[in-house]
Amino acid sequence: MKLISVDNLEPGLVVSENIYTIDDRLVLPKGTVLDENDIHRIKSHSLYNIFVEDEKQPVPDKSEEQVQKQPDYSYAEKIRNSEAFIKFKQDIENNAHQLEESFKLIANEKMSLDIEKLTEPVYHLFVEAGGTAGVFDMLHNLRDNSDAVYMHSLNVSLICNTIATWMRLPKEKVQLATAGGLLHDIGKVLMPPDLLNKRDAYTEYEERFMKDHVVKGYELVKDKDIDPRIKNCILMHHEYRDGSGYPFHLKGEQIDEIASIVTVANIYEAMTSKRVYRAPICPFTVISRFEEEGINKFDPNVIMTFLSNIVNTFIANRVMLSTGQTGEIVFVNPDHLSRPVIRCGENFVDLSSRREVSIVAVI
Repeated sequence: MKLISVDNLEPGLVVSENIYTIDDRLVLPKGTVLDENDIHRIKSHSLYNIFVEDEKQPVPDKSEEQVQKQPDYSYAEKIRNSEAFIKFKQDIENNAHQLEESFKLIANEKMSLDIEKLTEPVYHLFVEAGGTAGVFDMLHNLRDNSDAVYMHSLNVSLICNTIATWMRLPKEKVQLATAGGLLHDIGKVLMPPDLLNKRDAYTEYEERFMKDHVVKGYELVKDKDIDPRIKNCILMHHEYRDGSGYPFHLKGEQIDEIASIVTVANIYEAMTSKRVYRAPICPFTVISRFEEEGINKFDPNVIMTFLSNIVNTFIANRVMLSTGQTGEIVFVNPDHLSRPVIRCGENFVDLSSRREVSIVAVI
Protein backbone atom coordinates (compact mmCIF):
# COMPACT_ATOMS: atom_id res chain seq x y z
CA MET A 1 0.00 0.00 0.00
CA LYS A 2 1.25 3.50 -0.81
CA LEU A 3 0.09 7.10 -0.66
CA ILE A 4 -0.18 8.75 -4.04
CA SER A 5 -1.09 12.22 -5.27
CA VAL A 6 -4.39 12.42 -7.15
CA ASP A 7 -2.44 14.10 -9.98
CA ASN A 8 -0.56 10.82 -10.46
CA LEU A 9 -3.57 8.51 -10.54
CA GLU A 10 -3.80 6.06 -13.43
CA PRO A 11 -6.45 3.59 -14.57
CA GLY A 12 -5.82 0.19 -13.00
CA LEU A 13 -4.70 1.43 -9.60
CA VAL A 14 -6.62 -0.23 -6.77
CA VAL A 15 -8.04 1.82 -3.87
CA SER A 16 -6.71 0.33 -0.62
CA GLU A 17 -8.81 2.40 1.84
CA ASN A 18 -12.29 3.91 1.59
CA ILE A 19 -12.04 7.41 0.09
CA TYR A 20 -14.00 10.13 1.89
CA THR A 21 -14.60 13.82 1.29
CA ILE A 22 -13.52 16.38 3.88
CA ASP A 23 -17.03 16.15 5.41
CA ASP A 24 -16.81 12.32 5.63
CA ARG A 25 -18.95 11.39 2.62
CA LEU A 26 -17.91 8.20 0.82
CA VAL A 27 -16.46 8.86 -2.64
CA LEU A 28 -15.23 5.36 -3.56
CA PRO A 29 -15.02 2.15 -1.53
CA LYS A 30 -11.92 0.13 -0.78
CA GLY A 31 -11.05 -2.29 -3.60
CA THR A 32 -12.23 -0.10 -6.47
CA VAL A 33 -10.13 -0.56 -9.61
CA LEU A 34 -9.87 2.96 -10.94
CA ASP A 35 -10.96 3.95 -14.42
CA GLU A 36 -10.98 7.43 -15.97
CA ASN A 37 -14.42 8.24 -14.54
CA ASP A 38 -13.33 7.26 -11.03
CA ILE A 39 -10.25 9.45 -11.29
CA HIS A 40 -12.35 12.40 -12.48
CA ARG A 41 -14.72 11.87 -9.54
CA ILE A 42 -11.86 11.87 -7.01
CA LYS A 43 -10.43 15.09 -8.46
CA SER A 44 -13.86 16.79 -8.46
CA HIS A 45 -13.94 16.48 -4.66
CA SER A 46 -10.69 18.46 -4.25
CA LEU A 47 -8.82 15.55 -2.67
CA TYR A 48 -5.02 15.58 -2.62
CA ASN A 49 -3.76 12.09 -1.83
CA ILE A 50 -5.24 8.60 -1.55
CA PHE A 51 -3.93 5.16 -0.57
CA VAL A 52 -3.61 2.59 -3.37
CA GLU A 53 -2.24 -0.94 -3.62
CA ASP A 54 1.28 -1.52 -4.92
CA GLU A 55 0.08 -3.64 -7.85
CA LYS A 56 -2.18 -2.44 -10.64
CA GLN A 57 -5.05 -4.55 -11.99
CA PRO A 58 -6.81 -4.70 -15.33
CA VAL A 59 -9.49 -2.03 -15.61
CA PRO A 60 -12.94 -3.68 -15.72
CA ASP A 61 -14.34 -3.76 -19.25
CA LYS A 62 -17.06 -1.16 -19.54
CA SER A 63 -18.00 -1.33 -23.17
CA GLU A 64 -20.68 1.04 -24.45
CA GLU A 65 -23.19 -1.81 -24.60
CA GLN A 66 -22.49 -2.80 -20.98
CA VAL A 67 -22.75 0.78 -19.77
CA GLN A 68 -26.10 1.21 -21.51
CA LYS A 69 -27.43 -1.90 -19.75
CA GLN A 70 -26.50 -0.55 -16.32
CA PRO A 71 -29.22 1.55 -14.70
CA ASP A 72 -28.22 5.21 -14.40
CA TYR A 73 -29.00 5.42 -10.69
CA SER A 74 -28.78 8.79 -9.03
CA TYR A 75 -26.95 9.17 -5.73
CA ALA A 76 -30.31 9.26 -3.91
CA GLU A 77 -31.52 6.12 -5.71
CA LYS A 78 -28.35 4.30 -4.71
CA ILE A 79 -28.96 5.28 -1.09
CA ARG A 80 -32.61 4.13 -1.18
CA ASN A 81 -31.60 0.78 -2.68
CA SER A 82 -28.85 0.12 -0.15
CA GLU A 83 -29.22 -2.43 2.63
CA ALA A 84 -28.15 0.21 5.15
CA PHE A 85 -31.03 2.52 4.20
CA ILE A 86 -33.60 -0.28 4.15
CA LYS A 87 -32.56 -1.28 7.67
CA PHE A 88 -32.45 2.33 8.88
CA LYS A 89 -35.96 2.98 7.54
CA GLN A 90 -37.33 -0.11 9.27
CA ASP A 91 -35.61 0.74 12.55
CA ILE A 92 -36.73 4.38 12.63
CA GLU A 93 -40.34 3.36 11.87
CA ASN A 94 -40.24 0.83 14.72
CA ASN A 95 -38.76 3.44 17.04
CA ALA A 96 -41.47 5.94 16.04
CA HIS A 97 -44.14 3.46 17.19
CA GLN A 98 -42.28 2.90 20.44
CA LEU A 99 -41.93 6.65 20.98
CA GLU A 100 -45.67 7.12 20.50
CA GLU A 101 -46.39 4.51 23.16
CA SER A 102 -43.86 6.07 25.54
CA PHE A 103 -45.31 9.57 25.14
CA LYS A 104 -48.83 8.28 25.80
CA LEU A 105 -47.72 6.41 28.93
CA ILE A 106 -45.86 9.49 30.18
CA ALA A 107 -48.91 11.69 29.53
CA ASN A 108 -51.07 9.25 31.51
CA GLU A 109 -48.46 9.09 34.29
CA LYS A 110 -47.98 5.37 33.76
CA MET A 111 -44.31 5.74 32.88
CA SER A 112 -41.54 7.94 34.25
CA LEU A 113 -39.83 10.44 31.93
CA ASP A 114 -36.39 8.86 31.63
CA ILE A 115 -34.37 11.03 29.20
CA GLU A 116 -31.53 8.53 28.86
CA LYS A 117 -33.90 5.68 28.02
CA LEU A 118 -35.93 7.77 25.57
CA THR A 119 -32.91 9.05 23.65
CA GLU A 120 -31.04 5.73 23.51
CA PRO A 121 -32.68 4.71 20.17
CA VAL A 122 -31.70 8.09 18.68
CA TYR A 123 -28.01 7.47 19.33
CA HIS A 124 -28.35 3.98 17.89
CA LEU A 125 -29.93 5.43 14.73
CA PHE A 126 -27.21 8.08 14.57
CA VAL A 127 -24.49 5.43 14.56
CA GLU A 128 -26.46 3.23 12.16
CA ALA A 129 -26.74 6.13 9.71
CA GLY A 130 -23.00 6.67 9.76
CA GLY A 131 -22.82 9.67 12.06
CA THR A 132 -23.01 13.25 10.80
CA ALA A 133 -21.74 12.10 7.40
CA GLY A 134 -24.70 9.83 6.78
CA VAL A 135 -27.64 11.19 8.78
CA PHE A 136 -28.85 13.51 6.04
CA ASP A 137 -28.32 10.87 3.34
CA MET A 138 -30.83 8.80 5.27
CA LEU A 139 -33.23 11.57 6.23
CA HIS A 140 -33.34 13.13 2.76
CA ASN A 141 -34.62 9.81 1.48
CA LEU A 142 -37.29 9.44 4.15
CA ARG A 143 -39.15 12.46 2.77
CA ASP A 144 -42.12 10.38 1.59
CA ASN A 145 -43.09 9.52 5.17
CA SER A 146 -46.11 11.51 6.36
CA ASP A 147 -45.90 10.81 10.13
CA ALA A 148 -46.07 14.40 11.37
CA VAL A 149 -45.42 13.68 15.05
CA TYR A 150 -43.35 10.68 16.13
CA MET A 151 -41.19 10.07 13.05
CA HIS A 152 -40.82 13.84 12.88
CA SER A 153 -39.64 13.91 16.51
CA LEU A 154 -36.97 11.29 15.83
CA ASN A 155 -35.82 13.09 12.69
CA VAL A 156 -35.62 16.43 14.50
CA SER A 157 -33.65 14.81 17.30
CA LEU A 158 -31.13 13.39 14.81
CA ILE A 159 -30.81 16.78 13.09
CA CYS A 160 -30.37 18.55 16.45
CA ASN A 161 -27.60 16.12 17.36
CA THR A 162 -25.92 16.80 14.03
CA ILE A 163 -26.21 20.60 14.27
CA ALA A 164 -24.86 20.63 17.82
CA THR A 165 -21.97 18.42 16.68
CA TRP A 166 -21.27 20.73 13.72
CA MET A 167 -21.26 23.63 16.20
CA ARG A 168 -18.62 21.77 18.23
CA LEU A 169 -20.67 22.15 21.39
CA PRO A 170 -19.60 20.18 24.48
CA LYS A 171 -21.02 16.69 24.89
CA GLU A 172 -23.53 17.83 27.52
CA LYS A 173 -25.11 20.35 25.14
CA VAL A 174 -25.17 17.85 22.26
CA GLN A 175 -27.11 15.51 24.56
CA LEU A 176 -29.48 18.31 25.58
CA ALA A 177 -30.12 19.22 21.93
CA THR A 178 -30.78 15.56 21.11
CA ALA A 179 -33.26 15.25 23.98
CA GLY A 180 -34.85 18.63 23.28
CA GLY A 181 -35.41 17.67 19.65
CA LEU A 182 -36.98 14.38 20.66
CA LEU A 183 -39.37 15.90 23.20
CA HIS A 184 -40.17 19.22 21.50
CA ASP A 185 -43.59 18.07 20.25
CA ILE A 186 -44.59 15.93 23.24
CA GLY A 187 -47.56 18.25 23.76
CA LYS A 188 -49.14 16.89 20.58
CA VAL A 189 -49.88 13.63 22.42
CA LEU A 190 -52.58 15.67 24.19
CA MET A 191 -54.10 16.99 20.96
CA PRO A 192 -57.17 15.35 19.31
CA PRO A 193 -56.05 12.46 17.03
CA ASP A 194 -58.49 13.48 14.28
CA LEU A 195 -56.78 16.88 14.17
CA LEU A 196 -53.28 15.42 14.16
CA ASN A 197 -54.22 13.06 11.32
CA LYS A 198 -56.29 15.55 9.32
CA ARG A 199 -55.72 15.13 5.59
CA ASP A 200 -56.44 18.76 4.70
CA ALA A 201 -54.58 21.89 5.71
CA TYR A 202 -55.67 23.35 9.02
CA THR A 203 -58.25 26.10 9.19
CA GLU A 204 -57.27 29.33 10.95
CA TYR A 205 -59.08 28.18 14.11
CA GLU A 206 -57.41 24.74 14.00
CA GLU A 207 -54.02 26.37 13.46
CA ARG A 208 -54.49 28.50 16.59
CA PHE A 209 -55.66 25.45 18.54
CA MET A 210 -52.64 23.40 17.44
CA LYS A 211 -50.31 26.13 18.66
CA ASP A 212 -51.38 25.19 22.18
CA HIS A 213 -49.23 22.07 21.92
CA VAL A 214 -46.18 24.00 23.13
CA VAL A 215 -47.85 25.11 26.37
CA LYS A 216 -49.55 21.73 26.87
CA GLY A 217 -46.21 20.01 26.37
CA TYR A 218 -44.49 22.29 28.87
CA GLU A 219 -47.23 21.72 31.44
CA LEU A 220 -46.78 17.99 30.93
CA VAL A 221 -43.07 18.10 31.87
CA LYS A 222 -42.69 21.21 34.04
CA ASP A 223 -42.68 19.21 37.27
CA LYS A 224 -40.59 16.35 35.89
CA ASP A 225 -37.01 15.85 37.03
CA ILE A 226 -35.37 16.80 33.74
CA ASP A 227 -32.97 19.58 32.72
CA PRO A 228 -34.81 22.94 32.45
CA ARG A 229 -33.20 23.53 29.04
CA ILE A 230 -35.12 20.53 27.68
CA LYS A 231 -38.31 22.06 29.06
CA ASN A 232 -37.36 25.30 27.29
CA CYS A 233 -37.06 23.39 24.00
CA ILE A 234 -40.65 22.25 24.37
CA LEU A 235 -41.87 25.76 25.22
CA MET A 236 -39.69 27.85 22.90
CA HIS A 237 -39.18 25.87 19.68
CA HIS A 238 -41.57 28.17 17.79
CA GLU A 239 -40.05 31.41 19.07
CA TYR A 240 -38.06 33.64 16.66
CA ARG A 241 -35.42 36.22 17.53
CA ASP A 242 -37.45 39.03 15.91
CA GLY A 243 -40.38 38.36 18.25
CA SER A 244 -42.66 36.95 15.54
CA GLY A 245 -42.89 33.48 17.09
CA TYR A 246 -45.17 32.03 19.74
CA PRO A 247 -46.40 31.56 22.45
CA PHE A 248 -44.65 34.51 24.18
CA HIS A 249 -43.08 36.44 21.24
CA LEU A 250 -39.67 36.20 22.87
CA LYS A 251 -36.77 38.05 21.28
CA GLY A 252 -33.04 37.56 20.88
CA GLU A 253 -31.23 36.28 23.95
CA GLN A 254 -34.53 35.55 25.72
CA ILE A 255 -34.64 32.32 23.69
CA ASP A 256 -32.73 29.36 25.08
CA GLU A 257 -29.61 28.42 23.10
CA ILE A 258 -30.61 24.75 22.87
CA ALA A 259 -34.17 25.66 21.88
CA SER A 260 -32.70 27.73 19.02
CA ILE A 261 -31.14 24.56 17.62
CA VAL A 262 -34.48 22.73 17.84
CA THR A 263 -36.23 25.62 16.04
CA VAL A 264 -34.01 25.32 12.96
CA ALA A 265 -34.12 21.51 12.93
CA ASN A 266 -37.90 21.50 13.37
CA ILE A 267 -38.56 23.88 10.46
CA TYR A 268 -36.17 22.14 8.08
CA GLU A 269 -37.51 18.66 8.85
CA ALA A 270 -41.17 19.70 8.71
CA MET A 271 -40.86 21.53 5.40
CA THR A 272 -38.76 18.92 3.59
CA SER A 273 -40.96 15.98 4.66
CA LYS A 274 -44.20 14.85 3.08
CA ARG A 275 -47.42 15.69 4.86
CA VAL A 276 -50.82 14.15 4.22
CA TYR A 277 -51.96 17.48 2.73
CA ARG A 278 -48.86 18.39 0.68
CA ALA A 279 -45.76 17.03 -1.02
CA PRO A 280 -42.31 17.60 0.49
CA ILE A 281 -40.79 21.00 -0.25
CA CYS A 282 -37.48 21.01 -2.11
CA PRO A 283 -34.63 21.37 0.43
CA PHE A 284 -33.08 24.17 -1.62
CA THR A 285 -36.29 26.16 -1.38
CA VAL A 286 -36.06 25.80 2.40
CA ILE A 287 -32.36 26.69 2.40
CA SER A 288 -33.17 29.80 0.33
CA ARG A 289 -35.78 30.84 2.90
CA PHE A 290 -33.28 30.37 5.70
CA GLU A 291 -30.78 32.55 3.82
CA GLU A 292 -33.37 35.32 3.50
CA GLU A 293 -34.63 35.20 7.09
CA GLY A 294 -31.63 33.71 8.87
CA ILE A 295 -30.01 36.45 10.92
CA ASN A 296 -33.30 38.13 11.83
CA LYS A 297 -35.23 35.06 12.96
CA PHE A 298 -32.66 32.52 14.07
CA ASP A 299 -29.63 32.33 16.30
CA PRO A 300 -26.77 33.41 13.96
CA ASN A 301 -24.38 30.71 15.14
CA VAL A 302 -27.00 27.99 14.72
CA ILE A 303 -28.30 29.04 11.31
CA MET A 304 -24.91 29.81 9.76
CA THR A 305 -23.45 26.52 11.00
CA PHE A 306 -26.47 24.62 9.74
CA LEU A 307 -26.55 26.24 6.29
CA SER A 308 -22.82 26.01 5.62
CA ASN A 309 -22.87 22.29 6.42
CA ILE A 310 -26.27 21.14 5.11
CA VAL A 311 -25.54 22.21 1.54
CA ASN A 312 -22.42 20.06 1.47
CA THR A 313 -24.55 16.97 2.18
CA PHE A 314 -26.05 17.43 -1.29
CA ILE A 315 -22.75 17.27 -3.22
CA ALA A 316 -23.03 14.56 -5.92
CA ASN A 317 -26.84 14.48 -5.64
CA ARG A 318 -28.85 14.68 -8.84
CA VAL A 319 -31.30 17.55 -9.06
CA MET A 320 -33.94 18.83 -11.45
CA LEU A 321 -33.85 22.47 -12.48
CA SER A 322 -36.78 24.74 -13.26
CA THR A 323 -35.71 24.50 -16.92
CA GLY A 324 -36.40 20.75 -16.91
CA GLN A 325 -32.69 19.90 -17.04
CA THR A 326 -31.19 17.40 -14.61
CA GLY A 327 -27.64 17.30 -13.33
CA GLU A 328 -25.35 16.72 -10.37
CA ILE A 329 -24.34 19.26 -7.76
CA VAL A 330 -20.58 19.67 -8.06
CA PHE A 331 -19.81 22.88 -6.19
CA VAL A 332 -21.42 24.98 -3.45
CA ASN A 333 -21.23 28.77 -3.71
CA PRO A 334 -20.31 29.98 -0.20
CA ASP A 335 -22.02 33.35 -0.80
CA HIS A 336 -25.17 31.79 -2.32
CA LEU A 337 -25.64 28.48 -0.53
CA SER A 338 -29.02 27.71 -2.11
CA ARG A 339 -27.62 28.24 -5.61
CA PRO A 340 -24.80 25.73 -6.29
CA VAL A 341 -23.08 24.80 -9.54
CA ILE A 342 -24.79 21.96 -11.42
CA ARG A 343 -23.12 19.75 -14.03
CA CYS A 344 -25.65 18.96 -16.77
CA GLY A 345 -23.89 16.60 -19.16
CA GLU A 346 -20.87 18.49 -20.48
CA ASN A 347 -22.19 21.87 -19.34
CA PHE A 348 -22.04 23.62 -15.98
CA VAL A 349 -24.88 25.79 -14.70
CA ASP A 350 -23.89 28.29 -12.01
CA LEU A 351 -27.17 29.13 -10.32
CA SER A 352 -25.61 32.10 -8.51
CA SER A 353 -25.36 33.87 -11.87
CA ARG A 354 -28.47 32.30 -13.43
CA ARG A 355 -31.07 33.82 -11.11
CA GLU A 356 -33.94 32.85 -13.40
CA VAL A 357 -33.11 29.15 -12.87
CA SER A 358 -33.62 27.25 -9.62
CA ILE A 359 -33.52 23.73 -8.19
CA VAL A 360 -37.04 22.31 -7.98
CA ALA A 361 -36.29 18.78 -6.75
CA VAL A 362 -33.57 16.44 -5.52
CA ILE A 363 -34.02 13.19 -7.47
